[in-house]
Amino acid sequence: MSSGRFGGFDLLRFNRLRAHAAACLSALCLAATPLVPSMAQAQSGSDPKTAQALITGELEHTFGLLGPLPLDATSVTEDAGGGVLAQVTMFGRPVGTLAVDVAPSGDGLWTVASRDWRAGEDLDANAGAASDSWQLQGLWDQRIRGYRQLDYRVQGLTLRTAQGGRFNIDELSMVADLAGYRLQVRGLSVSGGSVPVNEGDPDTSAGFTIGELRYQSQWQGGAPGSAYASLGRAFDHRFLKAIDNGGEALIAATMAHLQSLYLPASASRTDLEIRDLDLSVGALGLTVQIDRLTLPAGSDGDALKAQDLQLSMDGLGIQRREDFASLNQAQLSLSLGEADVAAFTGALATLFTEAEPGSSWSVLADVFLFFSSLRVEGSVSGMVFTLPDRLFSLTMTEAAGSLQLSDMRLDGAGVTLQVRADGIDLSALPSEAGIEPDPIVVPAVVPVLGGRLVRFDPLSQSLVPSQLSATVDITALPMANLRETLGSLPRAGSVQDPGTLLRSLATGALGMITPFLIQPPMVAVTDTVATAEDFSMSLEGTHQVMPIPPLFGFGSFVANVSGLDAVHERAQQTAADALASGGEDAQGMQEYGTQIADWASRLSDFGAASGNDQRRYALELTQLGEIMLNGDIIAPQ
Repeated sequence: MSSGRFGGFDLLRFNRLRAHAAACLSALCLAATPLVPSMAQAQSGSDPKTAQALITGELEHTFGLLGPLPLDATSVTEDAGGGVLAQVTMFGRPVGTLAVDVAPSGDGLWTVASRDWRAGEDLDANAGAASDSWQLQGLWDQRIRGYRQLDYRVQGLTLRTAQGGRFNIDELSMVADLAGYRLQVRGLSVSGGSVPVNEGDPDTSAGFTIGELRYQSQWQGGAPGSAYASLGRAFDHRFLKAIDNGGEALIAATMAHLQSLYLPASASRTDLEIRDLDLSVGALGLTVQIDRLTLPAGSDGDALKAQDLQLSMDGLGIQRREDFASLNQAQLSLSLGEADVAAFTGALATLFTEAEPGSSWSVLADVFLFFSSLRVEGSVSGMVFTLPDRLFSLTMTEAAGSLQLSDMRLDGAGVTLQVRADGIDLSALPSEAGIEPDPIVVPAVVPVLGGRLVRFDPLSQSLVPSQLSATVDITALPMANLRETLGSLPRAGSVQDPGTLLRSLATGALGMITPFLIQPPMVAVTDTVATAEDFSMSLEGTHQVMPIPPLFGFGSFVANVSGLDAVHERAQQTAADALASGGEDAQGMQEYGTQIADWASRLSDFGAASGNDQRRYALELTQLGEIMLNGDIIAPQ
């Protein structure tokens, strides 16, 4: 055993520990194992008088006195240095006896240091836990139930079972102070099960590895004590056990987490980075690989908080037996403006409780309209998706999209949606002689195809656009008026008299329509283009929304299509080739080609010629409920 220095006091170390666990540790369920107390935990008071009382009160708390890992014990005995924990368990499994040095340091402060960890003599020698080095050194503040300073390090940690399950961490470290904490894990691996030995044996093997994980968080202002303390209150055993106690308990625990860690802080920044992630599940024939994933996030503000989050992923590969998907890079960013997180958490909790007399559905407005603005942007590049059993692949060079909502608390809110995709390619995979690709069923709601089967032949491939882009704007949404309307609708169970309830619902239904009559929203479609091998199409227009059938408003749209003659010719040639081949599916392919040719011909007839192989479609929805195409009424009211 050797010693070092941290924060002005000794850092105790001990090396090459050995302990053994008799209980089975399932390899892939370690993190999800319920943490059930093995003894009635006597919670320590605000100022425990003895080391025994302090340790006992903090047993089983993740991110508590004993560090990030949840430890429990059947008993705690005080000695001259601090305390000895007998029959210690980690994730409910016995690992031996643990001794820690605990000494009061005045004004609710305690110095804590790891001293010894001994394996029990009665533990199974074929399974257990081992660590090359285990270090814990910190200054505990009982008033905030967390560490003011903490240095926690584990090297060469291995948990294993007699059935072959194994959990390993090459290195785990956590450093915390009043401003935040930093967690780092290297060489994490979890494995279990077995691969088939003989033909027909089930494959129960599973594994999960991470080359490196880094997570750090910094908090400023208003938080009750250190970030580590808030983290400990949020993720102790009560939070984890709530998963098994139903939705209401989990929601309540989540609210407790937000209230203790997130809401009080005036500013916070977190950053997660994961490298070299691999997951395999033998029973599913599934493997997942990620080269690098980052997730930085931030929050600023007191009552109303600005939020931002960015997700970046490099080198994703997913394979399930023969099927495969991958992408070179993906990014997603989300930002919220003036988010009333406190109102949101309170409203969300209310939805899981019984309605009180007189309560209304205004709680829905607090859940869905708790922010002033929202922007979501995402992009992917180098995407590949293959289904060999269907003998086709879909690739995409790049795709991007964004969604922006503004002024969501005001009448006049707006929504903008933009999408773009380039380099889309649908290709048939080569097949062995005599093997036909399995078709894909297109739902009958697609009127052009009428529910028929689409094969991945040159005709089908030519109909898939290689480029797409579109922008949709919705303006003048009456959000404030809608919020007031929701406040007039009684929640189920809040009104006992049926007559009163029906009158309230009728009034509320009228109130839902009134805002759209006073301030109807407008929908505009711009920059909408699709380009395929044989044809291209553009669309733009506006629609004034009104809550009046049959057209629910009025507006006009203009579409320009070119290349319908080329589509018609290719479809006819496909039908003729199928008829001449006389193959097993000749009739189906002939009907399919003929159908596409008829569709192209009819669509061409509806349009007005505006150039060589170009058609123009001017669609107008009138205030009288008529539908006009290129000046002709095609659907009178």
